Amino acid sequence: MRAVRLIVAAAVLALAGCATLLSGGLSLLQLPPAAFGGERVLEQRLTMRWPGETRTLDVVASIDAQRISLVGLGLGVRLFSLDYDGHAVTTVENVPMALPSERMLNDFLIVHAPLPALQAALPSGWQASETARQRVVARDGQNVIVIDYSNDDRLAGRAQLSNLPLHYQLTIDTAP
Repeated sequence: MRAVRLIVAAAVLALAGCATLLSGGLSLLQLPPAAFGGERVLEQRLTMRWPGETRTLDVVASIDAQRISLVGLGLGVRLFSLDYDGHAVTTVENVPMALPSERMLNDFLIVHAPLPALQAALPSGWQASETARQRVVARDGQNVIVIDYSNDDRLAGRAQLSNLPLHYQLTIDTAP
C-alpha cells in the first residue's frame, strides 16, 4: 500500500513539474482588456517553432473593453476559441492545442499589451522593459522572453517572440 502511495505522489509531483514547465513559471496574467485602449480586430498568422517541430495557424483576435477573444483556424477550420475577461480564460478546443491556452494567451498579452499594463500585471520578481523595437520580460534579472518587432506599433507587422527557458519561438505576422 505504501508503494502505491509513493507512486501516486511521484506522479502528482511529475505532473506539477510539467505544469510549471508548460507555463514557464508565469501564471495567467491578470490584465484588463480595456488596457488595449479600444476595439480592434487583428488577423494574424502564427508560426510556432520548438525543437523538432514547426506549426503554423491563423488567428483572429478581437479586443474590446470587456474581452479578448482568440479564434485559431487551420485550413479554414476552427481549431480552438479562447475568451478572456481579464481574470479567467474559457477555451473550447476542437483539436488539442500544442501550447496550453494560458501560455498562448500570456504570449499574446506579453507581445501586444501596452508596457505599463504589462508591468502592472506581472507577478513579483518579474519585470518588463522595452526599446523602440524590442521588449524583454525578465524574472529575477534573468531574461525569460525576448520579443523583436518589425515596427513601432505593437499591434501591427511582425513580432518574433523567443521563450528562452522553454526553447520555443513564436512569429506573429499581423495583417495591416
